[in-house]
Amino acid sequence: MERHLSLAQSLQDLFAEESGLSVMLTNDRGEWLTRPSGTIASAPEMAMCRDKLKACQSELIQSYAGTRHGVVLGVAPGVWLLMAPIFPNKEQICYVWGGCLVDEKAIAQAMSHEVSGETDIPWTRLWGAVSLAEPGHTEKAVAQIGRLAAVAEGVLKPEYTERSFLRSMELLRRMTIGGGSPAERIRGLVAASDELEFAGYAAKTEGLRFTIGAYAGAAAESVSGLSFSLGEGFVGQVATTRKPAFWEYTDHDPRTFVFAERGLYPTAFFCVPVMRERELAGILFGGSVTEPSLGKNARSFVQAYGANWSKQLTLETVREDRDTNFTRLSTFVETCGAINQAQDAKRLSYILVDMSLNLVEGSFCCVVLKQSSSKVQLVSRGLGGQQAEKLVKEVAGRWARREGGTSAPETELYEGADTPPMLECPLYYAKELLGVWCIALKHTEQYVLYRDYMTIVAQAASSVLYRLWGKGRIDSGDAVQLLNRALGYWDAYMYQMTHEAQELALPFARSLKLSDAELKQIGEACLIYPYPPSFLGDDLLPSPEQLAIIRDFHAITGDVGEGRTQSSGPAYGAGGQIIAMIYTYLQFGRDLEAVDSLRTVTPKLRKAFRSFIESREVVEKEFSFAEEAAATKEPAVPERPDIRLPAEMSSLSSREQEVLGHVLLGKSNREIAEELRISEHTVKNHMTNIFHKLGVTDRAQAIALVYKSGWNR
Repeated sequence: MERHLSLAQSLQDLFAEESGLSVMLTNDRGEWLTRPSGTIASAPEMAMCRDKLKACQSELIQSYAGTRHGVVLGVAPGVWLLMAPIFPNKEQICYVWGGCLVDEKAIAQAMSHEVSGETDIPWTRLWGAVSLAEPGHTEKAVAQIGRLAAVAEGVLKPEYTERSFLRSMELLRRMTIGGGSPAERIRGLVAASDELEFAGYAAKTEGLRFTIGAYAGAAAESVSGLSFSLGEGFVGQVATTRKPAFWEYTDHDPRTFVFAERGLYPTAFFCVPVMRERELAGILFGGSVTEPSLGKNARSFVQAYGANWSKQLTLETVREDRDTNFTRLSTFVETCGAINQAQDAKRLSYILVDMSLNLVEGSFCCVVLKQSSSKVQLVSRGLGGQQAEKLVKEVAGRWARREGGTSAPETELYEGADTPPMLECPLYYAKELLGVWCIALKHTEQYVLYRDYMTIVAQAASSVLYRLWGKGRIDSGDAVQLLNRALGYWDAYMYQMTHEAQELALPFARSLKLSDAELKQIGEACLIYPYPPSFLGDDLLPSPEQLAIIRDFHAITGDVGEGRTQSSGPAYGAGGQIIAMIYTYLQFGRDLEAVDSLRTVTPKLRKAFRSFIESREVVEKEFSFAEEAAATKEPAVPERPDIRLPAEMSSLSSREQEVLGHVLLGKSNREIAEELRISEHTVKNHMTNIFHKLGVTDRAQAIALVYKSGWNR
């Protein structure tokens, strides 16, 4: 601020010299921002009158606070001051003062000490005198002081604009960190912008309506609580289009009437949609009640603010989903372990009931087990005696009609008149319905949320129940299948990868002449390799050999990240090495060169895998001799950018160098994937390896490192 005031001081010094007026600058409280310029009284007189002069100016400011133009103020008989306002921003007002204007009669009176009204401030001696010999002098002086105010406003405005910009950036930074209620965010938005005089947030509520819950500005009490439907007013219009919109000169727009009825009269208005993932969460709106439009900077800022708000809501959703999935996965493993240790059907039923009540938090849960064609057993929590008896009869009657079908019964949502919505999971094994697991839901939306998860747990319970009742021997692969199906519920991509891995692993293992037992262990291990060994434990898998394969797989892939070689690490089993090669091959877009990074896999196995893959490849391509002839006349275009990496970056594989080359050319992950004909997920994996090997955390650091190392494009 000091630099800008120094410029203002120089400006008023020059103006005072040219105009013959004394000039100074104050704030809206009469406090001096600059020292007076021009012909003024001596320093002792100025010091003596300074406080009185400030008080007089403060009183004049209060009397003429609404003026937006230069005015002439009579301060003593025949003595006038000039005052013009400056508006560096929407909140701050400064004033330029000029004077004194004194007529000839006042001068004569001053010289004879006959001027009355100057007992407090000696105006005719404090300010430079300007004789009003001509009537036009006053108008000329007013015009001059007005021009000075306009120039001074231009000098001071950048300082306040810079302050506003810094406040805006700080607000965006705080929002990026997270936290803060909608009301706090709205208050911060209005405080950070010099152009916004009101703002609010209309959150999406039931019935596709948008209700203002957070608001800052004029008429806050009456505007809060306003509700809009789709297409209604400015807010409803943007809720329909989901695109930001800005309106100018809205003081007579019918869409503002709903605000005007509550004491808010917008002259400029904006609405920005706030999204949660791909769903509309609410509308950020605001504007001005004095200016007819918002500037370019204000528009960019509110759009950035809305986008940042959307990002925070999406991150909150991702965190919630992550925490929810982790809780479900942990509960699933604990429940399956407890189910497997159950000694009787009743204990198993209590495990299901307790788990579902804790997870879903419904009003009740029960397990109805079929004892015979005419007898069932009930274990429940949250049901009274009569209610339980009625529910058992209804459930047994409904599901009895489903027995004998050609397909296995599926989990269903049941909505009865006297009970809350229920998720009903059949306990079905070996084409036999053993019972039904019923879980009361808080609302029907929970059905989709918990259906797949409860179905998987029900299948695990069914197999254990079948064994407890002595109906037959359980296949040892049941646990593997259940874990694989659970993986499909939480991570569809990895679920697909496990089946692709199994399709490659089994024929490759057969080509190595492995035994049938080893083939089965490797095939089942392919379905569960994403699970860490510590998660699986010692009692969840049917054989310790499978757990050993999973341990070897994770150790091998971990060695790659740590740069460990075969000589420095332990020897691993064939199963773990096979799955590690196939996993790496698939993760990097079926790139055989990526497999060479697995130094802890024996060269013999790597060579055998390369031969196996090459033997399975089918070349299907059309050739044009005309194109070939044309190609001989033109210089060939290399398949990948020639990035000529420095020697210290030789740790990157050829595919990683190719990907990095495209990054250096400014291409996005999607563009690189299209160029190399691989998936975008594979590109992300390559980028992760590149960052790890180069010791950087993002693209910008990687590019900077390559340039710093002497890349010659």
